[in-house]
Amino acid sequence: MKKKSIVVGLASFGMSGRIFHAPFIEKNPNFKLKLILERTKNNSKEFYPKATIVRSFNELLDDSEIDLIVINTPSYLHYEMTKSALLTGKNVIVEKPFTATSIEGEELIQLAKTKNLLLSVYHNKRFEGDFNTIKTLLNEKRLGNLTHFQIALHRYKPEIGLKKWKENNIPAAGLLYDIGSHLIDQCLQLFGWPTNLQADLQKQRENSGVTDYFKITLNYNGFDAVIISDMLTKKNNPTYSIKGINATFIKYGRDTQEATLNLGNVDWLTLGKEAPEYYGILTSNLTGEKETITTEQRSYMEYYQNIFDTLTNKSELLVPPQQALDVVKIIEWAQNKQPSN
Repeated sequence: MKKKSIVVGLASFGMSGRIFHAPFIEKNPNFKLKLILERTKNNSKEFYPKATIVRSFNELLDDSEIDLIVINTPSYLHYEMTKSALLTGKNVIVEKPFTATSIEGEELIQLAKTKNLLLSVYHNKRFEGDFNTIKTLLNEKRLGNLTHFQIALHRYKPEIGLKKWKENNIPAAGLLYDIGSHLIDQCLQLFGWPTNLQADLQKQRENSGVTDYFKITLNYNGFDAVIISDMLTKKNNPTYSIKGINATFIKYGRDTQEATLNLGNVDWLTLGKEAPEYYGILTSNLTGEKETITTEQRSYMEYYQNIFDTLTNKSELLVPPQQALDVVKIIEWAQNKQPSN
């Protein structure tokens, strides 16, 4: 594709569109945000007055200028909308989770190949400073051979949310598909496919219709990788706890990009820069000596720049759909591992 800019249609302007997609499309000169789908509201006009608001998904499909459609709609719509976009000849970015089932994901991957179109899933947590700092520590073997790895993302939201597509028992709903997709993806990126897994999935909040707690243990040769998330924890627990033969790494806090983008008026030079009080601590098992590890500064813009570079044949796709499909397969595996009552 040889064009001055990639013309984009955004399929939703809720939290995802407002925070994770529109700002990067607008900021990057390689993209032009032409159409934004808002079925009844006009919220995007204040922020993106040059973009046109449309009322139906078909208007994104029917516009011949649109090169790329970002499908950031409720999860249960991902498969049908992505399929429709690909059949219409549009390149597609789809929010995580990729699809509700691996069968759906495999069909979409094959369709994109047949049509020679880009298909990528927005696993943006790959472009966060803490994850990449840990990736660097592991690559440099600062901890030695691992004995235990854990990611824990806790929230305190005891009330059932208003978004029915997240809280009702429908395909791809619940915490496992939401936060779980990110944490599984991080483990797969760091360690590859596990030899086995154990899963504890629960509905902990009163009247919950979906999984709102999970603890999944991915077994690897010599160590386990554990991911945990729930909606009923107030305590400030470590986000990353990593134990190795030589050292232990503990880190609190979360990547700052979402909070910064939510406030608006982004300072793009400092986006993703973490305050020193949240830097992780590497402790030597031999001497007990502690070293503060500066968190790398990363940006979700890296994802969108790679999309442009891939469409213009300058680089390979950093988040190919097969990797997102593997995340869905792990979710299915975890769900099938549930003990009988």
